[in-house]
Amino acid sequence: MAQTSLKPTANVILPPTTPLASASFLFRADGSASWQVGNAHLIASVSGPMEVSKRDEQPTVATLEVTVRPDIGVSSTREQFLQEQIRKAITPVVVLDLHPRTLIQIVVQIVEAGENKTHNRIALSAAINATYLALLDAGIPLRSTISACTIIYVSSPDSNTSQIAIINPDKRQLEKNSDRIASVHTIAYELKGGQIERVLLSESSGQFTQDQLFECYDLAAKVCAESNGVLREVVTKSVGKHNAWRE
Repeated sequence: MAQTSLKPTANVILPPTTPLASASFLFRADGSASWQVGNAHLIASVSGPMEVSKRDEQPTVATLEVTVRPDIGVSSTREQFLQEQIRKAITPVVVLDLHPRTLIQIVVQIVEAGENKTHNRIALSAAINATYLALLDAGIPLRSTISACTIIYVSSPDSNTSQIAIINPDKRQLEKNSDRIASVHTIAYELKGGQIERVLLSESSGQFTQDQLFECYDLAAKVCAESNGVLREVVTKSVGKHNAWRE
């Protein structure tokens, strides 16, 4: 992605912790993955391609089904929102026409959302990363890599200074700045060969300027490129684990 020449609109606070990821730990699923960032922890499992009901069968492509299960209680509009956004982000990179008339089933379990239910942004970016890794672990054909992150803009205590951009904030940072959050952004990028290709998902809420949005895209591109390195390490370890019997 081209570097912006815009004047910085915010001071940047880097993620408090490096994302933690793992794969291939659910034995009854074709693919599984875990993604932890900040206080958010989500697990994704993938089953398929498998037989699909006649009602959901599509003659030329596979049917992609996404289910999100809450950490506490029963499913609500929060989980429905996450389901639609996850599907929107991953559909462009899954090669669905290789397995027509089949079902690819994705289940995302929220272990810890890392935020209150009014935001759902950190959970969304973590869910997208976990889902991508689970699809890869299941051997589902993919066109490229997906990586997502969340950035919040916080008003500075000193009104004369610029806002503060916090990348993948943890619960402590969210609670500390709850009254000063100006905007929240979740961005998912498609990467090819480790390079940013295009935006797959951009969800923003709050008040922000055009310059802030462009700056946010550039910040997210750098974070997603780094997260792609974490994904590569997990995949390398998973492949080595699956091929251990050859040695």
